[in-house]
Amino acid sequence: MPPIRLALLGLVLLQAAAVADELLPAPTGPHKPGRTSFHWQDDARDELETAAPLDKRELMVHLYYPADPAATGERAPYVPDADEMQGPWKPDQIERIKSMRAHSLENAALPTGNEKYPVVIFAPGGGMKGTTYNTLVEDLASHGWIVAAIDPPYNARGVRLPDGRVLGKLTPEERGWPEPKSPEEFRRFYRERIEHWSRDMSFVIDQLTVLNKNDSRFAGRLDLARGVGAVGHSRGGQAAGTVRILDERIRGGVNIDGVAEVYGFQPVKGEEESGRAPFLWIQKSLPPPPTEEQLQRIGRTRAEYEAEIARILGVWDKKLGAIEGGALRVYLDRPGIEHIDFSDEPFWDGRMTDEKRPGNLQTVADMRAWVRAFFDGTIRGEWEELKKLAAEPGSPREHVTVYTFGQMWPSQ
Repeated sequence: MPPIRLALLGLVLLQAAAVADELLPAPTGPHKPGRTSFHWQDDARDELETAAPLDKRELMVHLYYPADPAATGERAPYVPDADEMQGPWKPDQIERIKSMRAHSLENAALPTGNEKYPVVIFAPGGGMKGTTYNTLVEDLASHGWIVAAIDPPYNARGVRLPDGRVLGKLTPEERGWPEPKSPEEFRRFYRERIEHWSRDMSFVIDQLTVLNKNDSRFAGRLDLARGVGAVGHSRGGQAAGTVRILDERIRGGVNIDGVAEVYGFQPVKGEEESGRAPFLWIQKSLPPPPTEEQLQRIGRTRAEYEAEIARILGVWDKKLGAIEGGALRVYLDRPGIEHIDFSDEPFWDGRMTDEKRPGNLQTVADMRAWVRAFFDGTIRGEWEELKKLAAEPGSPREHVTVYTFGQMWPSQ
C-alpha cells in the first residue's frame, strides 16, 4: 500500500478511535479509575452450567478501583475479548467496540497511603459481559469504591481466559441444564442458576479477602470489615438480590430491572424468607395497559388482566415489606425507557440518535445516583443522599416514582 494511503488509513482509524472514546458518558467522581483482571477457579464448587462432571466453576473478574492521581498509561480495552462475541454482536459493532477504550487506566496503582475503599460486587444481565456496564462500575470506582465485575462463563457468547480458552456457547448435549419441559421446570432451572450466580458473588468476596492479605497492589486497601454491596442488572440483579439472603457479608443488594414473575430475588430459603440486608429494586416503568386486541390475543378480559397485575404488585409489596433492613422500589418512568438502557449497549449498538441520547444519559445519571446513594448508606453509613432521593422524587427527577418499605436508615 502506498505511504500516503497508509497515512490516510491511520488518520481514519485515529478519528474512529477518538469518536469511540466519546461514546460512553465519563465517570463523575473525583478519582481516576483503574482496572485489572483476574481469572479465579472455585475448586470447591462444580460447574453446573456444563454436563461434564469434573468441571469446576471458573470466573473472569474485572476489578475497578480508584487509581493514583499521578497514574499514567494506557486506557484499558473496553471489552478485551470482543472477538468472542461474534453472532450476538454484529461485525460493525465488534469493530466499534474494539476501537473503544474504557475510562480506566489498565493496571494503574492505587493512590499512595493507607486509605481503605469499600467494595461492591457486580453481575451482568443474561447474555451480557461484565465490561459492558462501564457507565455504572467506572462511576462507582471514581467515587472511591472498589468494584468486582464478574464475567460469568456460559452466559455471554464467549469469555476468554488468560490461557486462551473460551468458555461460551454449549451444544444441547454439553449443557448442565437441559431445555425445560414445563413451566415448573423452567422456574426451577432459573432459580438454580440464580443461586449459582449468587455463589459466584460469595466466592469473589472470598478471593478479595485473600487479595486484601497477600497481593502487594491491594493488601490492606479493601474495606471488607464494613460488609460488601451487591448489584446487578436483569439476571445479575436477581443474583444481587438473592445473595443478600445467602451471605451475611452482603450489607445491601441492588436489583436493576431484574423481574422474574413475582420475584425481585429468588426464594432460596423458602417463600417467606426475604432476608435482613436492605434492598433496592430499580425498574423501568411498567408497560401501558394492553389494548382490547392484545387482550383478545392472549385470551384474557381486562378484569382478569387487572386482577393479575394487582396480585403481582401485592406479592412484591409483601416480600419487600418483609425485609428486615428495609427496601425501596424505584420506577424510572422516562418515556421510551428500555430494559437494555441500564447497560452501555445503547451507546455503541449503532442506533443512538441525537434525539435519544439525552434520555439515555438521564437514565444513566438516575441509575448512578440511586446505586451510589444506596451503597453510601448501607455500607458507608452515609444516608443523607439516599434520604433526599427517596423523599424528593419530583422535579428535577419528574420521571421517578419511589415506594418505600420499612425503615432503612436510622430515625435520627
